[in-house]
Amino acid sequence: MTRAEALQEILAVVNPRTPFDEDTVIADCADLDSLGLFNIVLFLNSLGLDPDVEELAQLKTVSEIIDLIPQE
Repeated sequence: MTRAEALQEILAVVNPRTPFDEDTVIADCADLDSLGLFNIVLFLNSLGLDPDVEELAQLKTVSEIIDLIPQE
């Protein structure tokens, strides 16, 4: 999966009111609330990834979420 595809998948599972990009700061995005982040975790799980909750709590931007996804 490319970075662009990963971003599109994240946008699809979050279904934000206002689209965001890789530079979006998670704490500053209303759509990346606990439900949005939970949906992202479910998406990561569907890819066979099992991110550590403590690791996820340290992420600052959408780009850092995408870094967790194996790239083509």
